[in-house]
Amino acid sequence: MKKYRKHFEIPYYESDKNGRLRQVSLLEYLGETSGEHTDYLGFNSEDIKELNCAWMLNRWKVKVLRYPKVKEKIIIETWTSKMDRFYANREFKIYDEENNEIGRASTVWIFIDMNKKKPVRIPTILFEKVNLVEEINFEDFYDFKKTIDIKDTLDFHVRKSDIDYNNHVNNTKYLSWVLETIPEDIYENCQLSEFELLYKKEAVYGNTILAGINILNEKNHEKDFIHKIMDIDTNEIHALGMTRWIEIK
Repeated sequence: MKKYRKHFEIPYYESDKNGRLRQVSLLEYLGETSGEHTDYLGFNSEDIKELNCAWMLNRWKVKVLRYPKVKEKIIIETWTSKMDRFYANREFKIYDEENNEIGRASTVWIFIDMNKKKPVRIPTILFEKVNLVEEINFEDFYDFKKTIDIKDTLDFHVRKSDIDYNNHVNNTKYLSWVLETIPEDIYENCQLSEFELLYKKEAVYGNTILAGINILNEKNHEKDFIHKIMDIDTNEIHALGMTRWIEIK
């Protein structure tokens, strides 16, 4: 099986006040599907941990046509589209019960040595187990090399509950910080249709995070924002982001 599929039913506790799946929960579903696919291929996180290595998420790009509602059944499909030395690309598509596409995502992962905190070559055994499907969802990612000027900020303390299996802040938490900075009128009247996150440096328990935002583009019924997640004490950048919001009609 080159592509892997997992079925979900949207529970009430993972929906927003409008009865739609929360954006952070969607990322969690994608991550769960990715993990199950890796297990299915016969090389799970415990095997990788024995090598003192781990897959570290480098970036997300997600585009949503429609957020599923409470009790709705969806299907998430995933596959590996590329593996090259230290990096791997994983793709996702999200379907409703009638097999209509309602969203898609692309991720980039880096294989790192946990002791040295540096990229290492992906083991040959992983190349042998993964059946690549050379199909990609997006041709490019946002260029975060441009200067990012921040206008408004909020600060957050990293809590114990934010820490994941690898002992650092779970990647979905950065999206929740980004969403907290969105102006109330945009959050209430628009839908998050597309977003990207680029992870730069892991955040750990005890850090105080500064989440910054500024308008990037505004045209017709669409608004783009740029985001920067920083350490409040050192100004080190933990993550950069871009969100696109469209008016709900």
